[in-house]
Amino acid sequence: MSEHLAPSFFIIGERKCGTSSLYRYLLEHPSVLPGSRKEMQFFTKGPAHVKANWEAYLREFPKVRGEGQVALDWPELDHKGHLYEERLDFARDPSKHYITGEASADTFCDGSPELLQEYLPELSLVVLLRDPSMRAFSHHRMFRRFQDEGRDLGFAVGDFAEDMRAEMQCAAKGEKTPCLTPSIYAPNLERWQRVWGQRLLVLFSSELDEAFEFPKTMARILAHVGLPAHPYELAQRYNQAPTARIPTAIHEELQAYFAPHDRDLAKRLQRKLPWQGD
Repeated sequence: MSEHLAPSFFIIGERKCGTSSLYRYLLEHPSVLPGSRKEMQFFTKGPAHVKANWEAYLREFPKVRGEGQVALDWPELDHKGHLYEERLDFARDPSKHYITGEASADTFCDGSPELLQEYLPELSLVVLLRDPSMRAFSHHRMFRRFQDEGRDLGFAVGDFAEDMRAEMQCAAKGEKTPCLTPSIYAPNLERWQRVWGQRLLVLFSSELDEAFEFPKTMARILAHVGLPAHPYELAQRYNQAPTARIPTAIHEELQAYFAPHDRDLAKRLQRKLPWQGD
């Protein structure tokens, strides 16, 4: 048995849908301690990597027994969209019971439900979904920032409309693409629900944005992960880039492109999607 806490909850995605904010909200609960990093991206690296590094992964989380401060290195964006890192300290009471968890937003699209269940079968999972066109736009902007910082992405990031039209052509040939593929939610939701069933809670990112919905949404999440009630009021969003407007023409093209995928998602969830028209 490990001397470290194993995650009790896991926010598996999707990218640019609010996973950072939700993780910070959960860390406000007095019974939750963080891992050492926000996104460990551990379960997207394949079974061989997970097997070889399992004990090292567990050491990223607090010990079962301990006292003093628990630290988290948190990446954040400033008002200009520049990434910086801040250190967050969480006080620990040795007489209290705590749980821990993580948020690696690429897991929903790129991870294996079976692999995660093999190693952490008692997890409670949460996935956040967002208007797929706006999610793709936000994802593209993030890639553009990464490229401007000099990171090697393995592909060039240019004009949003041109890149999306190129991705639609690739997707028509059955190829995975950087921005469109993660916005096609239904196939990934099907494979996660098939393995995890009711242990996967599906939410829309808009439910974290509205003052009336926010406390009710957090209450649902706390109940899902097995935490006692905690008072929440609408809070700031984290890791959020400055606002930008998606170009109208490509927005309409993307809405038409995602329409059949959204119908599949609505049918699977048996509810209307917040971004669907009448």
